[in-house]
Amino acid sequence: MVFLTAVRYGVDAAVAYHGADTDKYLQEVDGLNAPLLMHLAEEDEFISKTAQAEIKAALAKKPNTTVHSYPGQHHAFARHNGAHYNAAADALANSRTSEFLNRQLR
Repeated sequence: MVFLTAVRYGVDAAVAYHGADTDKYLQEVDGLNAPLLMHLAEEDEFISKTAQAEIKAALAKKPNTTVHSYPGQHHAFARHNGAHYNAAADALANSRTSEFLNRQLR
């Protein structure tokens, strides 16, 4: 949803945690002009390793995008009290998000 919003509606900046189904819409990547930060859990049970590789490859062509992978993490690693919550990965993702948004929106 974040990817599509950034591509189709022109936002100032976008941050996606997990990005499930992004791979289904990569044919629209040329329309991405907004800065985008994406956090991918490497062991995400909803995004295959193949899909993650496709997302990374497509977004690598866009100079205004950054994709961070979180080794050993599962879907929703940043959801407090969730089954796969990981405080260290959450803190890292949140600090990266904060830095990104401060840089893009100031």
